Amino acid sequence: MRRLLILLPCLLALLGLACPASAKPMLCGGAVAPGLAYPDTAGHWSGEEIELCKALAAKLGERAEFRPVLQDSDVPPPATWRSAIFLPAGDIPAGYAAGPVIFNDYQAIMVPAGSPVQSVAELARKEICVEPGSPEDFNLQAYFAAHHIALRRFVFQETDEMHDAYVAGRCDAITARRSLLVGLRANEDGARRHDRILAADLGDNPIRLATPAALPAWSAEADRIVTQNTVESSHVFENAAAP
Repeated sequence: MRRLLILLPCLLALLGLACPASAKPMLCGGAVAPGLAYPDTAGHWSGEEIELCKALAAKLGERAEFRPVLQDSDVPPPATWRSAIFLPAGDIPAGYAAGPVIFNDYQAIMVPAGSPVQSVAELARKEICVEPGSPEDFNLQAYFAAHHIALRRFVFQETDEMHDAYVAGRCDAITARRSLLVGLRANEDGARRHDRILAADLGDNPIRLATPAALPAWSAEADRIVTQNTVESSHVFENAAAP
């Protein structure tokens, strides 16, 4: 699996503005997925989060760095840095205040391109990769119980391990936030780039701005800017995430 560990040293430069040399930069980070924040083959990032980071940098007069948030350790301690992080609502860590929603992600199930499965009901007694004890695991069990579908879970403690198992064909399907499934599919080669995301919605998981609770005035201004610049983005994944 490809790991994304790329930094944009100064978002102001993307706007044609000078980057201050001395001030400690604002960290602007977020979940990685096509439509939210994703690099092209040349390493240029684009997406809703990138546009909001540019708006924050310009209007706050900050020098900003964008950092992909791939694990908890990528989020800085909130009391030590002016940070604007875009995360699923359930993943916002202690010390950060939840701000406006920028995209209402939801949980889905993906199957390989060659799978005959066309609906969730056809996954009865088939193995589905999921992280045990996670919100996705809870939603999966609740959905299958509510629809009287026999469930077989194939559990993994680590997200990367689960993704690798799915790509290797060790399970019949995988469940996660739709944005993560889109990113997983985009990282693969050949036929796996055509894996299908089933239509069923297993639960909402909004992506929110998170800012340090210890900086209420700065955070309130960041919330205001993001609210003003957030596009009603039901179409954010229109091209990138089409099943």
